[in-house]
Amino acid sequence: MARKYLVAAWDTGNWSEVSAELSPEQIEEVIGRYIAWTEGLRSKGRLIASHKLRDGEGRVVRGNGAKMRVMDGPHAESKEVLGGFWLIEAESYDEALKLVADCPHLEHGTLEVREIEETPA
Repeated sequence: MARKYLVAAWDTGNWSEVSAELSPEQIEEVIGRYIAWTEGLRSKGRLIASHKLRDGEGRVVRGNGAKMRVMDGPHAESKEVLGGFWLIEAESYDEALKLVADCPHLEHGTLEVREIEETPA
């Protein structure tokens, strides 16, 4: 039975440096490689969902006893920023790792692969 895995794409700061030196055409080529890779997962029947997160926007919510603290974030000075994710199906961690081995994100960032624990409804 296939299991679900979250593949989180973390920007470790390298993309900001790399993209600053790329032309708009080169950036479009990089985006095209992400789209093609994602479509490859879809054609294998392994993609459940994927989304890129909006750059530079978000909120960080922390619990403070019974109160909730909300801050703008993530911040540009953060060393790692979550940039997007894929939700995939695979038979095992080994298969999930094989599926992500050729992801273009690995050229400038980190992928975190986590199995989803199914909880009763």
